[in-house]
Amino acid sequence: MGRVEDQLLWAHDVKGEFSVKQLSKLLLEGEGDDSIFAFNRIWKLKVPPKVCNFLWLLAIDRVPTKDFLIKRGVKIQAILNVCPWCNRELERADHLFFKLVNNFEEFYSSCFKVKFVGSCKSLWLIAITASCWSIWLVRNKIVFENKVLSMATLIFHSKMRALLWVRAAFNECIIQERLWWFCPYKCSLSKSGSRGWCYPSHGWLKFNVSGTASESASGYGGVMRDKESSIRALFSGPCWKGGSLIVEMGSRVVYNWILDKKKKPWSKQAIFADLERRIACVGKISFLIANLNKNSKLDV
Repeated sequence: MGRVEDQLLWAHDVKGEFSVKQLSKLLLEGEGDDSIFAFNRIWKLKVPPKVCNFLWLLAIDRVPTKDFLIKRGVKIQAILNVCPWCNRELERADHLFFKLVNNFEEFYSSCFKVKFVGSCKSLWLIAITASCWSIWLVRNKIVFENKVLSMATLIFHSKMRALLWVRAAFNECIIQERLWWFCPYKCSLSKSGSRGWCYPSHGWLKFNVSGTASESASGYGGVMRDKESSIRALFSGPCWKGGSLIVEMGSRVVYNWILDKKKKPWSKQAIFADLERRIACVGKISFLIANLNKNSKLDV
């Protein structure tokens, strides 16, 4: 037998040659029963691109948690490398997103097991993605800004973010919001009617803003889209509120002020004058308030 120099062979190619194309194909399609994650689903999700990137990092265990950074040589004091939620376990991705206090059973049952009747599974995946992204954003606020946020607040932000993303991705479809906030897995979904989202004219952008309030928390958000319905900007966050009844009544009063200038109180003239100047800079803006049978909270 002649002497042959040892060399590496790529097992997934007939000639034993490695190729990025073949590797990408293996990652996207998986290999039978050994595939644990369909990577191609990530890039098809109708969520902001940076969230897709984050979900991909989570899938391949590359999210920069403290455990990940330590393994790559970053020096972190032992007292600071623990999970910001439980302050006991080392902060790892599996712990942070799946094995937190009480194993997140209530959190996942509330936010992840969303069942949309008659809709595709991607809507459910959007809810999961929104929850994971919310966990990471809140984690960063706790670590870098020393914020103190409760689990109830985290759940609220996750549901609010998921609701905004679903509406933005599927043309303002109607979701049973009363169930969404308390039993999301019982929600049904249907296409909106005449008051649905309409595409802006060519060269224009459309910016929709929504707010919601319950007795325990409140928040707001908005999404900007172009003629192709592509998301150009997206925001959401908590805001001040009174009681839900006060918010609902106050919203209708302000809505009537906007429709009828004669009803505006003199004490608020400066605010409305500034609002009108800003509207003039933007162009055409319309205000709508949802019926209570369509939205049990606030949606202006």
